[in-house]
Amino acid sequence: MKQLKSVFKFELKGMLMNKSLLITTAIMCAFTLLITTIPSIIVWFDNDEINQSVEENPEAINENVVVYQNQELKEALSPVIGEETYASEEELVEAIRNEEVSSGFVVIDFNSYKYITYDQSMNSFESWDFGDRLKQANENRLFAESGMDVQAVREILNQPIEKEDVFLGKEAGSSTAIAFAIIFIMYMLILLYGNNVATSVAREKDSRTMELLITSTKPRTLILGKVAAVGLTGILQMIAIILFGILGFFLNKTNYPEAVTQMIQGSMTLDTMLVYILFSVMGYILYLFIYASLGSLVSKVEDVNKSVAPITFLFVIAYLAATVAMTAPDLLLIKISSFIPFISLFTMPIRYMFTSVPLISLLASSAIMILTVVLFAALSIYIYRFGSLNYGNRLTLKEVLKSFKR
Repeated sequence: MKQLKSVFKFELKGMLMNKSLLITTAIMCAFTLLITTIPSIIVWFDNDEINQSVEENPEAINENVVVYQNQELKEALSPVIGEETYASEEELVEAIRNEEVSSGFVVIDFNSYKYITYDQSMNSFESWDFGDRLKQANENRLFAESGMDVQAVREILNQPIEKEDVFLGKEAGSSTAIAFAIIFIMYMLILLYGNNVATSVAREKDSRTMELLITSTKPRTLILGKVAAVGLTGILQMIAIILFGILGFFLNKTNYPEAVTQMIQGSMTLDTMLVYILFSVMGYILYLFIYASLGSLVSKVEDVNKSVAPITFLFVIAYLAATVAMTAPDLLLIKISSFIPFISLFTMPIRYMFTSVPLISLLASSAIMILTVVLFAALSIYIYRFGSLNYGNRLTLKEVLKSFKR
């Protein structure tokens, strides 16, 4: 235990003192804080644009800049649409060119109008709004001409429809964004630190450092200490990024849309969070052990990418299964995959978040995951010890497994 502690401290210190890791973490934390501040930035810019428009050109924010083609239209529609602003279309066009107003409407008939603006704004809905108001004004005119009580007709047409959503299981719509974010974080974490631990093991073997280490320390201690240090470093990095994300959210919470706030606060319950932590941490450790063992099979650092290619491919399949699980969590293939440890680190938490998973299924998947981690930890220790004595051709996993069986 003392040797394990020493190896763990040495590896962890080396990882945490790595300048590139510290710089990368700082950049990612700053980027996360910036992303969570976007709603406030949008509000600030919107306020600045409105204030500038009011100060430089008060008429530019008139709600309705209208020109009527004839007197009949003006008399009939002005109570609903608004008073005429310019006497002709030409005057309106000239006013827009001179930036006296930003846009305007020319009412051609009771059911026809023209929207004139200088630059089209992608988030502008004023034309649609004006069309709805013109439609309402025309309907009122037609109702009156038919002898109908406009107010009574409007009350009938505008009867509200009450809607209540009752979910006996779980409501999945608001969980998609959080599930995708967790999948992306785990994907980057495992690929980054998996390759890191594989390269570290291969480098020690390439430089013959491993020969010195195994004479004074057991291979089991070396592999466990290295995996624990690399794993903890990755977890600490993710915790730092998540904390900055949470900080940014609470600092800018008042500027977030209510739907987004409810989605973030409502979908990640305590039990869902515990399930995510269990499967994510276990899956993360499982892949680290596999990457470490594959790194010990090669004699040169240059061969690491070839060695880890199969497990990387398997991990990509797990990622694709997770994306399918977000849209179809009750698919039979997804249910089966939630019991396969290499994939269940993604699919079981997603199933638990999106649908109702029986407790026995959750416990069975958890037990399989934990047992698999223990098994691959033992296998990785053996492969590490077996590979440390081989400096010839690159070992194949098949050869190691045959030796492991014997």
